Amino acid sequence: MKRKLFIKLFISFTLVSKLVTIINKFQKSQTKLDPLNFFIGQWHVCDPDSSIEMSIQIKENRQIYLNSQLMNGQLVFIENDKIIFKDHFGYELIVTKTSPTTLNLFDEADEKNYQLVRETELLY
Repeated sequence: MKRKLFIKLFISFTLVSKLVTIINKFQKSQTKLDPLNFFIGQWHVCDPDSSIEMSIQIKENRQIYLNSQLMNGQLVFIENDKIIFKDHFGYELIVTKTSPTTLNLFDEADEKNYQLVRETELLY
């Protein structure tokens, strides 16, 4: 009788410890995700009332291209819903996630906001 109880307890303890290990590994893998991942890709200005054609590309190596031209500067702030790029003049481009497919770009130099849409979401 004691032996059966011991075996049941041992099996239960083993299963619980395995479950805790799996949960911990999952949580660690979630925290290792680079917050820049959401922003990586090609984005286009979405303003039907404007004649401005502008695209921004953010690459894995943290380089930012404006209309296919590499921008001089660096990313100075990265979070899950916001990145800040400071150009070589000291002006900031503040990019904020507004939905899973759209961004808001605030250009400090022009003091303007632009709505950006991920290239895969554009309807041609």
